[in-house]
Amino acid sequence: MKQAIMPNRTTLTPYDGTLVTIRSDKSFSEVIDAIESRLQRFSIAKFNEYVAHGNREGMEAYVEQVSVPSKFSIFWELEQGSWFRLSGIPIESKFYLVGNAVIARGLFRHSAASGLGAPVRICVSQRDGEQTRIDMDLPSAFFGKFPEMRDSDVPKLLDAEMVKVFEEAAT
Repeated sequence: MKQAIMPNRTTLTPYDGTLVTIRSDKSFSEVIDAIESRLQRFSIAKFNEYVAHGNREGMEAYVEQVSVPSKFSIFWELEQGSWFRLSGIPIESKFYLVGNAVIARGLFRHSAASGLGAPVRICVSQRDGEQTRIDMDLPSAFFGKFPEMRDSDVPKLLDAEMVKVFEEAAT
């Protein structure tokens, strides 16, 4: 992979990714329910309060509290299926941003651009007549495009721990 320098100091860095697709015989709503029973919602408002008060210990305790039982939380979600169906596309779809702010320090310590993949993007979908699927970029492959991320053990940890959460939700 060779970087190309473009005008105005823009660099294009090609990279290979790995898509993780977990298929399930459960219905779309059953998979969504299983995911949401394993992942609590992370409150951005609470996060902002801890930051505004410079309360690192409180923030870490909050992250630990909302990361039970899976180690991860839902930071954001978007139900897309209604729009797709309205547009004539026979699919249910829900998108999540999932992560752990304390674990993510091990990414951001190496590169602020980690925000492109942390929290991790997850898409759950089911086309009419097909299995439900959960899709995500394999974290180690995604973060592997950042040379400065070589020394972080977080991408491999996310591979093992996060993929497992979604595999369990699919079974």
